[in-house]
Amino acid sequence: MTAASGRSDPRREERRMAGSRGAEGDPMFIQEDYFKNIFNTVREAILILDENMSVLSANRSFLTIFQVDSAHTIGARLYDLGNGQWNIPHLRVLLEDILPKNDTVDDYEIEHTFESIGQKTMLLNACRIREPKNEVPIILLAIEDITARKRLEDLLTESEERYRRIFETASDGIVLLEKREGTITKVNPAAGKMLGYSDEECVGKRLQDIGVSLDTSDFPAIMQALDRSGIINYDDVQVKTRSGHTIDTDIYMVDRSKLAQCNIRDVTKRKMLEGQLLQAQKMEAVGLLAGGIAHDFNNCLSAIVGYGYLLQKKMNSDDPLREKVDQILAAAERAAEVTHSLLAFSRKQILNPKPTNINALVERVEKLLSRLIGEDVEIRSNYTDNNVVSLADAGQIEQVLLNLATNARDAMPQGGNLTLTTELVELDDAFFRDHGYGEPGMFAVISVSDTGSGMEKETLAKIFEPFFTTKEVGKGSGLGLAMAYGIIKQHNGYINVYSEPESGTTFRIYLPAINAAEEVMVKAPIEPLPSQGNETILLAEDDGVLRELFSTVLQEHGYTVIIAEDGEEAIRTFADNKDAIHLVLLDMIMPKKNGKEVYDGIKKMSPHMKALFSSGYTADRIDKDSMLKEGFDFIMKPVSPKALLRKIREVLDK
Repeated sequence: MTAASGRSDPRREERRMAGSRGAEGDPMFIQEDYFKNIFNTVREAILILDENMSVLSANRSFLTIFQVDSAHTIGARLYDLGNGQWNIPHLRVLLEDILPKNDTVDDYEIEHTFESIGQKTMLLNACRIREPKNEVPIILLAIEDITARKRLEDLLTESEERYRRIFETASDGIVLLEKREGTITKVNPAAGKMLGYSDEECVGKRLQDIGVSLDTSDFPAIMQALDRSGIINYDDVQVKTRSGHTIDTDIYMVDRSKLAQCNIRDVTKRKMLEGQLLQAQKMEAVGLLAGGIAHDFNNCLSAIVGYGYLLQKKMNSDDPLREKVDQILAAAERAAEVTHSLLAFSRKQILNPKPTNINALVERVEKLLSRLIGEDVEIRSNYTDNNVVSLADAGQIEQVLLNLATNARDAMPQGGNLTLTTELVELDDAFFRDHGYGEPGMFAVISVSDTGSGMEKETLAKIFEPFFTTKEVGKGSGLGLAMAYGIIKQHNGYINVYSEPESGTTFRIYLPAINAAEEVMVKAPIEPLPSQGNETILLAEDDGVLRELFSTVLQEHGYTVIIAEDGEEAIRTFADNKDAIHLVLLDMIMPKKNGKEVYDGIKKMSPHMKALFSSGYTADRIDKDSMLKEGFDFIMKPVSPKALLRKIREVLDK
């Protein structure tokens, strides 16, 4: 049992005065029906006690609430009722002071496990009254069961405490508004941090005053709508913080009875990630289209280059038509570069990655740039002292850096600074949160910075799209940065750009770092002219134009050529001529059987047969990774007759 002491109350004196006056006309034992009905119909349990604390009378509510009868109650001492529930030392003092001191008991609260009704909380009030006939002082004790009310009060207190904790710790900003004018009554810490204002600075202001661009001029109408629906959502609301930065938010209002609760969620990063996802999906779609176009284009170019070569070879140097053929071949080479760029953008070209020292690679590019970039551009470099090695196709990365440097030069027509830097950094979760992409780990970082004109946000959003260019017509294809994007992605890396108008531009390339020895770079020898041959070659090619072209080129250089139009014919033809054939030239994608399946069948008949594969299809179609691991020789279309002849000679001479 627990008890709480009574508290002083303004009603104390009123009750004392009422007790001293008595209840004029009231008989002691409630004889008259009028007062008896009142006594027995009030909800509170009532006892009348004498100076010895013996029960003189108990009303119907007392007997009902405590589930006792009058026979065991009337005449018994209060302290002996039940299981001694009223025998509380402090309560005894208060009750026994009522008659001699004309005192009262006000709102005395006890919690007890009662014998007949279990755990309950009771509120007691008592005062002295006087029996009119004999002027005998007696005690009126009123007992109210407040168990349910206390439970609700406890739940309310718990709910308010829970709301306070949520309010204080929520990651969303929460602003409480009074409902008449929409003035702010309180903001939580998250809102203060998000907007840059303290609680004291916000109180009394309206949402517009703290940068929230919601029209609350007719706030009563907003409250009426809130009353009807219970919640109002506002999407894509721009908020200007105290520092001047603009953030994207989603806002919703909910009814909090006397107040309106305005929740503000910062969705700036989410919208950035959504934009990056849409951009990545768009780039992927364009890449798939580019890869498909490149294949068909490659076959056409192979025919143009091949037959142009044959024409050129048959012409004298002073032939008036020689210049026109030269122009045809030059245009075809430029077209081939476009297809290579498309394949690079779509991340489908075949790479030959090797452990590469990034510092050495960038240093080679720097030396090359010193001869290509004008004297009015100063080249600066800052290389990390760390040994930075990445698994990379050095030639492709060099091409990326040359493209970036060329763009930097074009952005500085009046001269400026071009800076190349290398770093070794560790990407963590913070990088992913800020950029929306990235895998944890060590990365080699190459930065290319210029002091040029810079770019606006609209330009930055499209910078890596193919055929997008800010240069004048005829001065740029719009494929340089698209190619750079594709090459870096194919290396499992990342490329991003930072720029503002008139503040220059910085491109940062992230390549996965590895623990390995660097590649030994050997300067490529000058390619010799293709030499004649006398070997027999099985040519399997399903494209009739290319089949005729390759056959003509090979025969004109002394080779004997046996032709097959599909995979199954290639196997049959080889079986009939296996002792005469020295090399098989196989298109990777053919009807009935592909080039790999054909070679597997040939190896069963001649395990050491040499082979050269060719294709204009993208890397994912020809499974280039497994081919390179197995050491196959491969040449990508479009291929010039000279390159084809050199590669065939190389394979035969192994």
